[in-house]
Amino acid sequence: MSQTIVASGCLVTRDIEGSTHVLLVHRPKYDDWSLPKGKQDPGEHVTLTAVREVEEEAGVRVRLQQPLPHREYTVGDIPKVVYYWRASVVVDKGFTPNAEVDEIAWLPIEEAAQCATHPLDKDLIKMARDAASTPFVVLRHGHAVKRSAWPGADTERPLDTLGVEQSDSLVERIAAYGVQRIHTSAARRCVQSVTPYAEHAGLPVVHEPALTEAAYDEAPAAGNERAAGLLADSVRSEQPTVLCGHRPYLPGLIDHLLVGSTLTGPHDTVPVGSMIVLHPRPDGPRNTIAALEHHTL
Repeated sequence: MSQTIVASGCLVTRDIEGSTHVLLVHRPKYDDWSLPKGKQDPGEHVTLTAVREVEEEAGVRVRLQQPLPHREYTVGDIPKVVYYWRASVVVDKGFTPNAEVDEIAWLPIEEAAQCATHPLDKDLIKMARDAASTPFVVLRHGHAVKRSAWPGADTERPLDTLGVEQSDSLVERIAAYGVQRIHTSAARRCVQSVTPYAEHAGLPVVHEPALTEAAYDEAPAAGNERAAGLLADSVRSEQPTVLCGHRPYLPGLIDHLLVGSTLTGPHDTVPVGSMIVLHPRPDGPRNTIAALEHHTL
């Protein structure tokens, strides 16, 4: 079987004069109006493909929100899958016509659905009627020095060389969701995992003593409630948040955050550097999680 083509795109929305407008791009090669999307570069994560393609095609830097249904079809006899996210504008750098896209348009939802050439795009555009989510990223810290090789307190155990590389690679992945608040277990290896992003974004790092391994083991209810409070603050402020913690308790903590949802979280599959992205339902029961993504390094 031919190798699958992987692509990513976005349903980008912005408020114009009190009304939700959708971004469409015109591709002269196909003479069609569509949502911005494009093929994955070798080694590139699909979330980064989505952000990059929107910026390249339309001159708009976006942050990702809830995932949308992906599309599968064939190009000739080659299978293709396109992943989509709802997205909002962070910076409008200005559109410059290019060989792939010669025109863009911001249209009200119904007009955009009528204008879009492809039925699959029309279906996605109608999802812009729903409110957008505020992502809440639960992160497992990067690879750390082994416990047996560290003579000091466990809270002071640092990342190893691989973990430092992983923390650097997380910068773009966290940035894709436009994270504006950084909270972490007070353990050194967790703080180190989010520091590169904090420096990149110019944001403070807030230490959470209740979310070290030892503190959570002693008082799991307190740790769960602290995480739930951070989720509620993120939703209320509409500021995407990252919370960095430890593998032993992350499954239980995520299960607590999923109470009231039909979703299930990862359990024994939370490798170092994993990002579990929770999307609270913006127009339903308060803080109920409507979608969950699990991205690994």
